[in-house]
Amino acid sequence: MEICVMTSISQASHAPRPSEARTILLQLSGQVRHAREAFFASATPETVHALRGALRRAADGVWLLQAVLPAPDVAWLRRELRWQARRLGKVRDLDVLSERLVAKHPYTGEFRPADLLIASARTRRDATVEMAKAELLSARAATLADGLEHVLLRALEAGEGRLPFDTVIANWLSQADAAIRVGEKQVMALGRRGRHKLRGHVRTLRYNCEVCSRGSPAETQYIAAVIALQTALGEMNDDAVCAGLRKNLTHCGDLDKVPGLQPSLHRIHRRELKRAWRALDALALPDFAQAQPSEPPGSSPALVSAAQALASEP
Repeated sequence: MEICVMTSISQASHAPRPSEARTILLQLSGQVRHAREAFFASATPETVHALRGALRRAADGVWLLQAVLPAPDVAWLRRELRWQARRLGKVRDLDVLSERLVAKHPYTGEFRPADLLIASARTRRDATVEMAKAELLSARAATLADGLEHVLLRALEAGEGRLPFDTVIANWLSQADAAIRVGEKQVMALGRRGRHKLRGHVRTLRYNCEVCSRGSPAETQYIAAVIALQTALGEMNDDAVCAGLRKNLTHCGDLDKVPGLQPSLHRIHRRELKRAWRALDALALPDFAQAQPSEPPGSSPALVSAAQALASEP
């Protein structure tokens, strides 16, 4: 996916506001802590989804603030937070499959194809949850989980003063918004991998818009459109994931008769994707940073490199 890279930024005339970066990092680390506690108390579909989302939000927040954090810390934090989030990916996929099936045909425990498939998915889920718990309790995960707040704040202290906070926010969001403006034809022509990659960029943009939002009508409308696009891309990804899972699960019966896996869903989701894209494409990126008046723009190779890295991430 191509990205429109900005080669200049506005150097804000006021001082950095590390307190705002601190607030963001404390909020993100708090979400991870609470979601982790809830997950280990009861690994329901809701707590799995919440912990996975909290870990991704924290990783994306670190990326948002990469210009005010030491580069080695950014790389390590993002790698470890995303590694933990991936431990929950297979559990989430099985939850999505079960939710789709149960929504179309409530589980009764009878020997029908849908019931057999749901039971198989739940059995696989139980085993996958135990594996995820073991990995999230490992020394690798615990090293960060036990002191995430401390690690984030120490990184902020080490990197404070490199760039004004408003400049960091405004330019990161501008570049992230440009990265998803690929055009309707390209969006609709994307295959599964392309949609998955675009969805990752959209999700990251959404999370960081939410953390920076002050709740203005323009911000609220823009975030709602980004969420709709993320959802539409996610539904199409779930189509492919569910189709693959049903082939790998132990089952009996004719799966062509299983509700919730019909090929027509893909066509429905393509129409939803088209509507979501057009809605977002009609909106401009709001000024989340609400920066003070600035001086003439200057070059920022660091932010250009950051934008290029965003475009090339898997």
